[in-house]
Amino acid sequence: MPPIVSSDSPAVLDEPPALPDAPILAPCSRTVAMHDGFEVVTLASADGLEASFAPRVGMTCCSLRDRGVELLGERFGLAAYASCGLSTGLSLMHPWTNRLSSWRYTAGGTTVRLPVSPLLHTDRWGLPVNGVQSKGHDWHVEDSGADACSAWLEATLAFERPEQLALFPFPHRVHLRIELRGRALSLETRVEATGRVPVPVCFGYRVYVRRDPVACAVVLPRRRQLVTDERMLPTGAAEPRGGRAFQLERGDVRELFALGDGGRVAVMGTGRRLTLEPLAGFPFAQVCTYPEEPHATLEAMTAEPDALSHDTYPVATAARPYHAALRIAVDDAFEPAAVAA
Repeated sequence: MPPIVSSDSPAVLDEPPALPDAPILAPCSRTVAMHDGFEVVTLASADGLEASFAPRVGMTCCSLRDRGVELLGERFGLAAYASCGLSTGLSLMHPWTNRLSSWRYTAGGTTVRLPVSPLLHTDRWGLPVNGVQSKGHDWHVEDSGADACSAWLEATLAFERPEQLALFPFPHRVHLRIELRGRALSLETRVEATGRVPVPVCFGYRVYVRRDPVACAVVLPRRRQLVTDERMLPTGAAEPRGGRAFQLERGDVRELFALGDGGRVAVMGTGRRLTLEPLAGFPFAQVCTYPEEPHATLEAMTAEPDALSHDTYPVATAARPYHAALRIAVDDAFEPAAVAA
């Protein structure tokens, strides 16, 4: 029987009530559901950040929500990415990022003439773009879970099938660890050769960040801008640049650059900032915005676009894997000068 409380005495509660304006935070979690016909793993932090990944669609992050607000540009969705290679959300571009300058490249003394393949996709110039697409069960989820502090997902891609090696003849394994903690998403990537041949490391991550419809700015740090042609391929020239904030309603940005230590790129809207912060192994970045698309495109890269054609890339071996780390953080600050410094 519940205790009897008289009308002239204060009620005694087992726990004090929560303040009306205080956020009630749930513990970190990991759940599995279907999205666009594909299984996705959603990681959630206690601070209201949620990230959803699709293992059978190249480990693409199809959604990043901060306190219920979607931050990523979905574009054409997972189905279009799986069938046509139209990238979406936060995607790994592997084994090369961006585009090649032709259908032939020479890397590590090996000349490759790319055949027509369902694993390759082209840009508007008819050039191979965004690497070799992973399909179906290429990615193997090794571990995922959550505790009081974080939620995580670990997966491995074995790049060893004949149809893959016909396009990039360097057998290797990619290990990815994803962790959500607070209001930050971290991705640690390790590339390890599985044969005797050193592996060119030219991968990168592309992030489509939704523009704030009211006001939006892209903030770039001090950097060395790489001069590019109309295809955004480097010409070999470079120019130093200071930190700067671009108001997107006044024009668009297309820039490829080398980052210095601690370099970050941010997209700011009304009361929210998303910061792309390469922690290790990503010396290059690119920012592109187009008036017809409602998002800004950010890329973090281990090598310049078309590095395979110029032998200008780091390598990974079995004894010395290549490690790269990237963090995407969200906060409520709006201080362009602090990021551009």
